[in-house]
Amino acid sequence: MTKLLFILTSCILLTFPALKASADQFNTPQEAVGTYVTGVTLGVGRNIEMAFQKTATIQYFDERGQYQIFGRDQFMQRVDTGNKWAAKVEITNLLITGNVANATVEFTWGKEKQHGYVDYINLIFDGQQWQITSKVAQYILRKPN
Repeated sequence: MTKLLFILTSCILLTFPALKASADQFNTPQEAVGTYVTGVTLGVGRNIEMAFQKTATIQYFDERGQYQIFGRDQFMQRVDTGNKWAAKVEITNLLITGNVANATVEFTWGKEKQHGYVDYINLIFDGQQWQITSKVAQYILRKPN
């Protein structure tokens, strides 16, 4: 009985990565953007790897006004902290034309909701899935609530 349980467990573990790979495919731009948002708000770098194409670029102006530019893997490492970010996040605009899309995502956080980022995200459907090809963002100081 123990041997049968070991064999069944081994089969499940060996086939799980194949099942996971197909589950990582995004059928809509919203799924790819949602995975990115979950990654940055929960500090999970794997989400960045799944949502962004390998050659994607991430560029933004941070809260100090400093220009930052990263490739996907560099950005993934910066995100992969395990730290949760208590930000309100919403897709405020989504445009889809055939196999390309653009999403605007707004982040708001702080005791008085005074901090924010506005992300402009480009996506493409490569025949198999939607992925983010580039992201540009700007930090903004909002009026406190």
